[in-house]
Amino acid sequence: MSDIAIPEITLPELFAEWDVAGRRVPVEGVLEPTFRCNLRCVHCYVNKPAGSAEERARELATGRALSVIDEIADAGCLNLLMTGGEVLLRPDFEELYLHALRRGLLVTVFTNGTLVTDRIADLFDRHRPLLVEISLYGMTAATYERITGVAGSYERCLAGIRRLVDRGVPVKLKTMAMAWNAHEVGAMQEFAATLGVAFRYDGLLNARVDCGASRHGDVQLPPRELLALELEDPEQRAKLESSADDVRALSGRDLAFEQVYTCGAGQVSFTIDPYGRMQMCQLSRKAAFDLSRESFATIWDERFGALRARSWQTDAACRTCNLQPLCGSCPGAAELETGDIEAQVPHFCEIAHLRAHALMGESSGHREDATCCLGRGTRTALPPATGCGGCGHRESAPALLQVERRRRPSA
Repeated sequence: MSDIAIPEITLPELFAEWDVAGRRVPVEGVLEPTFRCNLRCVHCYVNKPAGSAEERARELATGRALSVIDEIADAGCLNLLMTGGEVLLRPDFEELYLHALRRGLLVTVFTNGTLVTDRIADLFDRHRPLLVEISLYGMTAATYERITGVAGSYERCLAGIRRLVDRGVPVKLKTMAMAWNAHEVGAMQEFAATLGVAFRYDGLLNARVDCGASRHGDVQLPPRELLALELEDPEQRAKLESSADDVRALSGRDLAFEQVYTCGAGQVSFTIDPYGRMQMCQLSRKAAFDLSRESFATIWDERFGALRARSWQTDAACRTCNLQPLCGSCPGAAELETGDIEAQVPHFCEIAHLRAHALMGESSGHREDATCCLGRGTRTALPPATGCGGCGHRESAPALLQVERRRRPSA
């Protein structure tokens, strides 16, 4: 009997064949078992004290966390990101991680690397994750520890990275490019290359998702410095040029997006926080639903369905802007900054206009200083970093955070 060749397709091709976006299938999930962290990074979106008994008491107990993973798998999820805080602070991390694998989930783990001991590295070696992404905030102890606020954390991070690389565990390094570490981004890229692993960075900081303490307002790279960094990096420039092509495809069209949410939040993805609350993404958290009171299916089908159906209530410039592919803003970012998912985020808007003019010149149809969309130019003005916008309580101006961004569709 001859062998039968089984055709292979990529995961995006499978998703397209299934029409997961059109059918609203929750194929990509984020599970945050803890917001506690052993570092005190100046930019972090949430880093509760590692030893906080109050926080530990609020977190899902092991049994409940395992049942949440079951609900996630039963709903049809394929990719699960486990993150925090520092997810390895959970004493039951191994149990949660292995349970997710047994349920057939492709698991990615985000960690700062400092708690990757030989035991954790051996766990990932025996039971492979899809990927381990490690945050690296500098290539000198002085820079790294200025950001993390913890002496000795730089060497512990490097040791964790090497333990995983030595075992052949799939690893990716990343950083938030900030005013404090931009001068070492190139060195971080070179370090990743010597290890044979991928590297990425993001230069946009958002507001905090909780009512945390004040954060330094001088960590965000000024727009022109961020643009220069992006254009000097061939990989980053290529991504921007691809987005510029998407802008060109939108140019000349009568744009008027009907729904506020055009990303994958609540359409193909979701987030569950340490307390068992389910929200559409890691940014839009004001609409959070308790999994102890409603089932995953009810929240996904009914609650998220209603949120996704929300149409624009205003004529905000973002609704008809063809620069969206170059812009880091989204309804979640707007909610964090202002409490309103339809509001503009001036800093992101200004960066988008700078990118457009650098890549497209006047053909973008926009002014370089963003006055065409904002009505004013405040390109280098950064707000003081204090307060929050994600939970409804707002002291004054927003603090800064690190989040993951998904690239939005071109139309």
